[in-house]
Amino acid sequence: MTKPRGVWVWALLLCWLITGVASEAWGARRRYYRRSARTEEKAKEKTPEPPAEPATVAPAGLKPPVAEEPETFLSWAHEQEAAGDISGAMQTLSKFINLFPRHAERGATIFRMAQLAGKNQRGHQAIPIYYLAAALYPDTQMAADARWQALNLEFYQALRKSEFLAAFKDYLKRLAPLPPGVTTEKLREPIRQGWQVVERAVREKSPCPVNLVEEALALWELHPEGTQPPEAALLLGELLQEKGLYGEARSYLTRAREQGSPEVRTQALVGLLEGAWASRDLPDFAGAWMLWRQNHGEITPVFKSRLEKLPLPEGFFSEAPPPGQGGKPEEDALAALLDFWSGKTPDGSRQAALLRCLEHFLSRSLPQAVRERLQLQLAHLKWTQGNFPQAARIYQQLLAANGKGENSAFYQDRLALTQLKGRHPEAAMEIYRGLNQGEDGFWQLLSRTRIADVELGRLQTEPPQ
Repeated sequence: MTKPRGVWVWALLLCWLITGVASEAWGARRRYYRRSARTEEKAKEKTPEPPAEPATVAPAGLKPPVAEEPETFLSWAHEQEAAGDISGAMQTLSKFINLFPRHAERGATIFRMAQLAGKNQRGHQAIPIYYLAAALYPDTQMAADARWQALNLEFYQALRKSEFLAAFKDYLKRLAPLPPGVTTEKLREPIRQGWQVVERAVREKSPCPVNLVEEALALWELHPEGTQPPEAALLLGELLQEKGLYGEARSYLTRAREQGSPEVRTQALVGLLEGAWASRDLPDFAGAWMLWRQNHGEITPVFKSRLEKLPLPEGFFSEAPPPGQGGKPEEDALAALLDFWSGKTPDGSRQAALLRCLEHFLSRSLPQAVRERLQLQLAHLKWTQGNFPQAARIYQQLLAANGKGENSAFYQDRLALTQLKGRHPEAAMEIYRGLNQGEDGFWQLLSRTRIADVELGRLQTEPPQ
């Protein structure tokens, strides 16, 4: 009995030991997990959870599609776009592209996503999407359109950088020849924006540096035929005129006047008047004056201040007459002046208007050569009107100012003829005797002929003895 009892004692002792160790192990493990849990909770408190992706909230009245049909996604995207949820529309189109890779509308959908990105002022996102559409569907019109749109977006981004002139030049070079499907109408907006940046640059410096003017002229030459905007022609015309190149400026200003908006046409006409007067090209000045009287736009304070510096007649700023009510006196004078300068003899009804016009110009400060030309024309007009004393007075003024000039002999001859017409033969004979004493053989011969004519006329008028 002694052995079995000892065995049970040892068995009970072993169980007690095992149970204690297990309890201690379990307690230790439990304490470990509790410390771990507390550590994780503290870590969570210190490190905030990343914000959840913002869910696209459908606009009021719109519900997202529940059926996975292609048309459902396209219709839903259209509704989102119409409601102004451009980002949501792009997400819906992206799901459509991923879910239906073989759908016939997949290419057009990618193109539309690029358009929406550009519409949402995300050009940096739109450009790679456009190029993706062109790469996935090459040799299609959509690919050409996608490349064209990407080119424009890249150009707009480059215009905001310091090397905008180089960007504009590169853009124009890539348009030669025009990409497929690109019309001059499609070029209107990007080219307009390019010239707006150029204008801001050249207006910042006064006077504009010559090298900048040359770069602007080079940009004009790079345009595909028929795509140069009239606003650019106006800018170049004014820049060239600022440098004193009036002849070159005239062609650009004329183009702006013929093709521009009403405001551009008015500004170009002001420039034409200024350039013609600065170069003393009186026929061009009169022609621009005529155009102004026939058709001009609003006279802004800036335009008026520029026009007031020119030799314009009184009433220049008055409104043009209604159709069918005849022209203004200034128009009649200009028409007569232009005809007179072109070699036509004005009829009696227009001579008075022409006379006023010539006298108006002569009342202004003029270069000597221009004044001499106008005086000669005025003397000729007085001659044709039979006003010989005034014609003689003008020739005397010409001789006083140009007594030793190359035209002095001609003026003496015209003065002598005027004296003859005015019935002052002795004054005419004195002038011819002086010409005969000169060194020019032609005028010596002509003066002797004139003297002989006078003597013959006197003999014919004297009564017989």
